[in-house]
Amino acid sequence: ELLFEDHWRYLDVAFLNHLWDKEWGLSNIFPSPEETSRTRRKEISTSDIAKILAIYRCLDPGSYLSAVEWLETTACDSIIGIGKEHFNESRIYRELTAIEQQKEAIEQWLYQKLMDRSKESMRIIFFDLSDSYFEGQECTLAKPGRTKAHGFKEKRIILSLLVNSEGYPFSWDILEDYTSDVRTLKGNANRWTQRFKFPRLVMVFDRGMVSDENLRYLEESDNYLYITALDKDQLAGVDGVNLERFESFSEDTTKDEIVSKGLSRYDDSTYYEDLGVDSSGRRHVLVFNLDLLRAQRKTREKLVEMAFEELKKEKEELLNAKKSRRLKTTERRIDEKLEKLKMRNYAGYSLENVNLDGVSSFDLKYWRKTNDIEKARLRDGIWMIVTNISDTVEPKEYRLSPEELISAYRGKNQIEEAFKEVKSFLKFQPTFVYTDEHVRAHYTICILSYLLDMTIANKLKERPIKEVGSARRVYKTMRRCELGKVSVNGTNRSGLK
Repeated sequence: ELLFEDHWRYLDVAFLNHLWDKEWGLSNIFPSPEETSRTRRKEISTSDIAKILAIYRCLDPGSYLSAVEWLETTACDSIIGIGKEHFNESRIYRELTAIEQQKEAIEQWLYQKLMDRSKESMRIIFFDLSDSYFEGQECTLAKPGRTKAHGFKEKRIILSLLVNSEGYPFSWDILEDYTSDVRTLKGNANRWTQRFKFPRLVMVFDRGMVSDENLRYLEESDNYLYITALDKDQLAGVDGVNLERFESFSEDTTKDEIVSKGLSRYDDSTYYEDLGVDSSGRRHVLVFNLDLLRAQRKTREKLVEMAFEELKKEKEELLNAKKSRRLKTTERRIDEKLEKLKMRNYAGYSLENVNLDGVSSFDLKYWRKTNDIEKARLRDGIWMIVTNISDTVEPKEYRLSPEELISAYRGKNQIEEAFKEVKSFLKFQPTFVYTDEHVRAHYTICILSYLLDMTIANKLKERPIKEVGSARRVYKTMRRCELGKVSVNGTNRSGLK
């Protein structure tokens, strides 16, 4: 009679262990136990700690205390060849410092690996910034500031990330002296040039980093070509742009009407016009997207309605005031409500003094700023690529058509997805570590986990599997395969199956 005594997670862990060692060779980066501890024998290496934490964050992200409990449910001891008793919270925190000390070596290793695998994938790279935050304990890396998704936080940190055209990360950081997106690009570009000895490449980055200083710096460099976009308020200053020709565009505009305005088709909803190189040597490509026009107009009308609802409530409160109101305080409150909805340009108001049985208050009158809304409608659906890649740039393989420029800029979505995954599925925030070295090491672990996820995603693109379209689905499927301990009843014979 066979007895089933115990079971442990196996296939998902074994698969990620294979990717870590065989696909990327990450264990080769870290020093051996003998190199890091000459006074006493280390029972578990820094490499194994980093590997276990990265696998854990792929499969069941949580606190490092929970990682110890999670390990007990896995066959890591059989797969990696470690004693589970040596993996504990104090060991994890000691090794986080050692992991952070290897960060530059990890980046250099990944960069070289990616270059060896495909130089073409390193010809266009993507750079972006995001933010996270802490709750509770002190962290000197964190400073007060407004986050993009969670409003103002006392302990905000800024994350940077660089990925290649296949979405693989190879450089990342937590920016300690961050002031603005615009001021960040130049310093990072200097650091990358020194660290990686870049040949010439194309860098794609978000419009939030566009400034004359940044663009001039990249234009004067022998290493960088760039592709980015302009904010809407910068469109009117571009040579050759004529937005008035689009004033008749509506949600029902036909493709023939769009083409008649001088635009060429990119896909079913996107059209473009190459405006050429201006007097400063910058090339602009105007892009129009009909779906974007529809979305922007729908959103604006919805926000105008919401703004008017807020103003209606404010008017009622003012006309029913029990205490006297001050003009500046009232104006500030109304302005804040409109600013929150980004409607100050589209909703106007005035305050007229009224006396309510001895109480000084105001009658609020409000209206649509029709002229400003019409001006905004001219830019709906339109965005503008700016680049220093012209048809005379050398070498020739770096010359890109308008279609290739649009495709490259759209490709930055993958770095936005990377941040989304790092901060959601991989649980970067709120963070459970607080010293500078530990926080940085935690980000490194999250990036290495994302590297494993991205490896699976790209393999699925190459060889799709029906109903398995993501790394999450792969893990869920593999989760079913476990390692069990089986014994023969009444004997001391047992084995793993």
